[in-house]
Amino acid sequence: MNQQADSTALHPERTFTRTKLLMMAIGTFVGSGLVSLTGPAAAATGYSVWLAYVLAVVVGFLSMLPLVYISSIMNFNGGVYTVATTFMGHRFGGAFVLLQVLNALILSILGTAFGGYVNSVFPSIDARLCGVVIIILFWAVHCIGINFMAGVQKYTTFILIAALAVFSVVSFTHLNPDTFNFGGTEFFAGGSKGIFAAVAMLVFSCQNYDNNVLAFGRYTIEPKKNMPWGILATFVSLIFIYGIVTIAQVGAIDLAALSGKPLTDISRAILPTSAFVAFIILGPILCLVSTVSGALASFTIGLEKASEDGWLPKNLSVRGSRDTCWKIITILCGICLIPIIMGVNIGILSSITTLINCVFQIPLLLSYWKLPDSFPEQFVDSSLKVKKSSYRASIIVALAARLFLTYCCFRTLTLQVAIGAVIVVTACFAFSYFRYKSGKPQVADSYFFD
Repeated sequence: MNQQADSTALHPERTFTRTKLLMMAIGTFVGSGLVSLTGPAAAATGYSVWLAYVLAVVVGFLSMLPLVYISSIMNFNGGVYTVATTFMGHRFGGAFVLLQVLNALILSILGTAFGGYVNSVFPSIDARLCGVVIIILFWAVHCIGINFMAGVQKYTTFILIAALAVFSVVSFTHLNPDTFNFGGTEFFAGGSKGIFAAVAMLVFSCQNYDNNVLAFGRYTIEPKKNMPWGILATFVSLIFIYGIVTIAQVGAIDLAALSGKPLTDISRAILPTSAFVAFIILGPILCLVSTVSGALASFTIGLEKASEDGWLPKNLSVRGSRDTCWKIITILCGICLIPIIMGVNIGILSSITTLINCVFQIPLLLSYWKLPDSFPEQFVDSSLKVKKSSYRASIIVALAARLFLTYCCFRTLTLQVAIGAVIVVTACFAFSYFRYKSGKPQVADSYFFD
């Protein structure tokens, strides 16, 4: 306890306890995948969608497994951007800056889904307008400050979990036995292609431990102890939340009524009107609200450091009167609005985003190999007392998981779209190379071991 008090005194910005960290992570993870992508995934693979989701959670975690060990050794002030510049080299930082900007498009999926859910309760309200309003609302919340946002996130996530638990209990009272009939004609309805397509879609909401957990290391009390715990606790929580709620969705009504539909249709079919309205507000809508909130925070952390280093205009990192990078938050929210207004298909966008992240993550995973040699004393001082062989084995496992996800994405997307995604990644690294060569970025190391 004294050690924790000393750490907090030396680093007053570290206010995240284990509970706050876990609620931040769960709230950021549990969003569009659970409430908007289960229906499209069920259309691809039938009743086995719950199995696809559990598989997606496991593969998503394994693809980030080295972060459990890395966070027990060191943590980072600039999120995934700092991780990349630390292990891949300063010249590659610009590519991961653009990746964070591209990832902001993810939030548009959440805004679109939010609008759809509000419209399901209040049909007279335009869905796109609601999506725009929620992005603007969270622009305002984030401009107030990280601690205010984290406090809101903590309590909204508690309410969200409770709402999903009540929905699952009600659904389980009349669960369709075909939900667990592995030999049924509708269990693996799309065959191997269907299950791969479902995993590629759903893993979008299961893999971002770097953005959704690791990025908050700078705000976490005793990060070398609490960050590994946070990553593992988040993984276990997602297994239960995604698995149970997806079983409840797919087993509550006829498969044909679920396929391609959001959680709205299932909850409307099994809940009385008043309970339906309450659930939509406290369940799906809070899912999306908490994800938008957490993702905006993690993306801002990385882009703030990148701006300080010169990859972006340095005045973007200037903090306002409430100690927030309001300019970066404003730009991210502006990017989020584009796909909402254009009405981009969320299933395709999630698969493209997963593919782009895979192409980025594979070289990043390879760069982790040198950590024990680059920081030998700190490696020995790991809070998990990890062995070099175990650490490097985790990298091999993560690479295998990433290659599997890449394969799933290529099977899901058309050749033209897949090539387009690879071109986008190539352009990001080309920007990084030429920007660094210009001499404008002056990257300062931003990792810590205490």
